Amino acid sequence: MKKLSLILLFASFMFGKSEIISQIPPTQNVFMNLSITKCDTECLTDMLKNGKIFSFLSVYKNHSQFDDIQNSYDEYRAIFNLATQNNIQIKLAMLVPQKVIRRYAISTVNSTLAYLLFKKFNFDLKIYNSNDESEDSLLTTLAKIKEDGYKYIIAPLTEKGAKIVVQNSDGFTIYIPTVNSNKIENYSANVIFGGINYKKQVEKLMLYATNRVAIFSDLSSIANELNSDVQNSSKLVVYTKQFKNTNMRFKKILKWNRKLDNASIFLNLPLVKASLLASQLRVYDRKPYNLLSTQINYSPMILNLTQYADRKSMLIANSIGSVNDEITVSNDFLNSDIEYNWVNYSTSLGADYLYSRYFKQNGTRIFQENIVNNQVKYKTTIISPKRYTMEIFSEEM
Repeated sequence: MKKLSLILLFASFMFGKSEIISQIPPTQNVFMNLSITKCDTECLTDMLKNGKIFSFLSVYKNHSQFDDIQNSYDEYRAIFNLATQNNIQIKLAMLVPQKVIRRYAISTVNSTLAYLLFKKFNFDLKIYNSNDESEDSLLTTLAKIKEDGYKYIIAPLTEKGAKIVVQNSDGFTIYIPTVNSNKIENYSANVIFGGINYKKQVEKLMLYATNRVAIFSDLSSIANELNSDVQNSSKLVVYTKQFKNTNMRFKKILKWNRKLDNASIFLNLPLVKASLLASQLRVYDRKPYNLLSTQINYSPMILNLTQYADRKSMLIANSIGSVNDEITVSNDFLNSDIEYNWVNYSTSLGADYLYSRYFKQNGTRIFQENIVNNQVKYKTTIISPKRYTMEIFSEEM
């Protein structure tokens, strides 16, 4: 139904080679109607309600009897009109260690691409796949980026890769969406960090904890970081359990464990494991004061994976801010989630910062977070997953 399939193919196949260039000239979308049946007002309204935007655009013909939804047509048509509005040229490189960041390799590129399409300017986006974060791979990739004439880079790296890139950043302006500046020493002014401050999230959650806390975690690096932050707080840690494999024997852990009763339990576990543990606490009649979790479990899937009784005392820290509706639609088109995926959100935020600071100076930003001392300054909101929705429990002003 649409002639933008090429963009999706670009996102799907770009890692078949170490580098793929995207140079999109001024274009215009054509939404082809492949339906053999006539679509009336009710049909069009149903398409809008069900999110079938491209189907809606393909069949709407500005007929007078459809004037009541003319505004919807105009709005979505404007969003997906990629015709260049002026002569601004955005030239941007992405350094992606595909084997290390895995699923984020494509999603961060899609988030960047969605932002650039949303801005409707000419852009030159080139992806450099370093494969891993060895020093040789990263330095070779940086040399190639410089040779090709790119000065601005978005680099979704781990802490290990960020340390190498920071020390070899001369001649570039680099945005690292995945690492917080508190993990890196001796960085220069040309490197900006977009990673979340998990320690700050733990501190915010501690405001709602009792004096007795328990910790459940796995062996991941983020869990170890969170465990340390909780243990270094002023609270008394009465119980810790680190699951070393997928065999989680809840009966032995929970049935007689009265240390958990009236304690604040930190779920430093990925979403599925955290949801399973929350349900098993109720099965074995444990009565914690509340369940606390950081950004790792901020997802609407928590509403599907748990029953309301399991999560009614759960609080989740979130640093993703409000999202512009139009950029959300642009990301949805490329199957990129920036409403709940903080890495994608941070990546889009970085593209927005580079655009307004370097490509169109004093351009209007769509993300509200400030950059303070080379670090994105996120607000931390405490979310309560209610019966049907994720609602704000406490908001940082």
